[in-house]
Amino acid sequence: MTNPNSKTRLACAVLFGTLFLAAGAGASQGDFYQSYANAKVIAQVPLHDGAPQQMFLQREDRKQFLYIQQPSGQGFTVIDVTKPAKPAILSHVAGGNLTMVGSGLAVTEMPDHRASAGGYHSGEKPEGTRGGGSVAPQSVRMMDVSDPAHPKTVQTFDGVTSILQDPARNLIYVANQQGIWIISRQPMLRRHECGSSDAISSAIPNCD
Repeated sequence: MTNPNSKTRLACAVLFGTLFLAAGAGASQGDFYQSYANAKVIAQVPLHDGAPQQMFLQREDRKQFLYIQQPSGQGFTVIDVTKPAKPAILSHVAGGNLTMVGSGLAVTEMPDHRASAGGYHSGEKPEGTRGGGSVAPQSVRMMDVSDPAHPKTVQTFDGVTSILQDPARNLIYVANQQGIWIISRQPMLRRHECGSSDAISSAIPNCD
């Protein structure tokens, strides 16, 4: 003969088990959240030219590069951060404030003292426009940074008073005393040549 108390205990156990499963099934994603309280430093890159004024993150192929603008137009430094725990300084370019205008292309600007001495007077400088606009003549370099370890100057303009980008058509307008220069920055496919910087990353095929 079955004990009535045993039946009661069994029924209670089944009931509580059913309620527990139902409560678990009804839990929404919002009941759980990620906590970042355990954030920690994974790397540090010493810089000896003072605190950077600005940073740009640029992707080339499958790699990530951090461009560091040094204070007072001293230049910029390129750091490979493809593997954040193993950052590597690739290059340093002296002089000029850096502006990234697209993948593989950058513009640096620095005061053009020759143009300033040549004759702009207060109130005569053209006003700046969207995408640029210098308050004094600048020396501007268009730089190919598709290979961040070896940036190259591809064009230099002196006495520049304004720069305007047209991203929709990949154009850049540069103004100086000689007129308006229109530069096309159409992207080009380049074959990746493996170098010493690829040793820190396995993101590039066949570069191990």
